[in-house]
Amino acid sequence: MKSKKYIPVIVIDFLVFLFMCLGISFSVFDVRFMGDYPRLAGIPIFMTFTGLSNIFVGLVCLVCALYRLIKKDNTIPLVLFILKLLAVAEISITFIITATYLAPQLGSIWWRLYINNNLFNHLTTPILAIISFVFFEEKKEIKFPYCFLGILPVFLYGIMYIINVYTHLDEHGHTDLTYDIYGLMRFGVGVLALFIIGFFAFSFGLTVLYRFINNKKR
Repeated sequence: MKSKKYIPVIVIDFLVFLFMCLGISFSVFDVRFMGDYPRLAGIPIFMTFTGLSNIFVGLVCLVCALYRLIKKDNTIPLVLFILKLLAVAEISITFIITATYLAPQLGSIWWRLYINNNLFNHLTTPILAIISFVFFEEKKEIKFPYCFLGILPVFLYGIMYIINVYTHLDEHGHTDLTYDIYGLMRFGVGVLALFIIGFFAFSFGLTVLYRFINNKKR
């Protein structure tokens, strides 16, 4: 039986893709339409978890929307469902860390994390993606072991991050923030390793949470 929910979810998923494109494009071309405030711009956006998680969820939502548009139904294949589960978990990391860790560090100017390109990267894209999965995605029973796939995107990002740092060390064994985006190397390799392991646990936990929420649907 076809669900009437496929039209709203198509619209929302297309919006996720559109906002992702706007956020990444504004980042790359340094578009400032909400005030001339400094922030990360240009190619380095592709080295950040924020940028890559936005691209991941945007592309997955686009494929899901196109599939539903063609099939005129809310049902998507299991592989697409799992990819969307993983993508929403990863973009949730971006949303949560921005709101609970990065914003408090900026104090009274926390709002700078939610203007210009970051309006899309940190706010609208993550929120719409979460709404799409939690409120409009069909119920689909998936086995618990699939949740371990939530570690894979973070694992791949960790490898990329480490390679990027260690291939740009100067003669003193240091690298600048162009490559060590989050400044983790200043705390040493041990802290970097713990940070990545913590990311593993966070990503896995969110994947389990979204699976649980989906399984509880009627």
